[in-house]
Amino acid sequence: MSVFFFIPNDSFLHRRDPRVKIAGLLFFCALAMVETSLRGQGLICTGLLLLFGCSRTWGSLKKMAGVFILIGSMTFILWVLFYRGGAKWMLWGVLPVSVGALPHAGVMSLRFLNMLLSGLLFLSITSIEDFYGGLVVLGTPYPFAFAMSLSFRLVMIFMSNAFSIVEAQKVRGNDILRGNLLKRIRAYAPLIVPLILTGVKKAETLTLALESKGFSPQNKIDLSGKYHFGAADALCFCVMLLAGTAAVWMRLR
Repeated sequence: MSVFFFIPNDSFLHRRDPRVKIAGLLFFCALAMVETSLRGQGLICTGLLLLFGCSRTWGSLKKMAGVFILIGSMTFILWVLFYRGGAKWMLWGVLPVSVGALPHAGVMSLRFLNMLLSGLLFLSITSIEDFYGGLVVLGTPYPFAFAMSLSFRLVMIFMSNAFSIVEAQKVRGNDILRGNLLKRIRAYAPLIVPLILTGVKKAETLTLALESKGFSPQNKIDLSGKYHFGAADALCFCVMLLAGTAAVWMRLR
């Protein structure tokens, strides 16, 4: 099973400049934070799903669908239970729920999901190299940009190792997907030691590789000629700017 989210397609979104993709990620996250209505959050979610379809990256969404549904459901339930807003009514005749809890819980859960979808879409259309290059071209300090790209690589390496260890444990008869919740938690115990040891080994190998190539945080990387900010990129940026301005104006009106 592949744990890498980037899907190399030749779509309109894939061809955009990394700076526009980073701006798009920030735009959708900020839009989700600013919007306070259930209909607005629903429109943002619909727009993100349409972008998944336009970029042909449904594979990443299917891979994370179960996790997103679980997170969205738990967020909704927690907001319903702990929301305090005036009078209360009895849900199913047993559970006291504040008036307005359900709409508020829907907005908050959709807001969280929209931010997760924004991040997943960004990872699905942007390679780690382009993400790193976009940060450098934007003027981000080189050590920070390198650390960000390295963190993404290491997370993916750890996830890949975890899946490999799980498959190896299944061959040995330790299937972590069987049994009740307590049995599943116990089944994870044998996975921790090999995962930690593999991580330490990867870190040592990475350190040797960086030293052998003469890596230094003071390195100057020039990527100015690698990326071209074209007319389509400028159009996308203007659309995001106008949409963000309209959203803020509607919020403050």
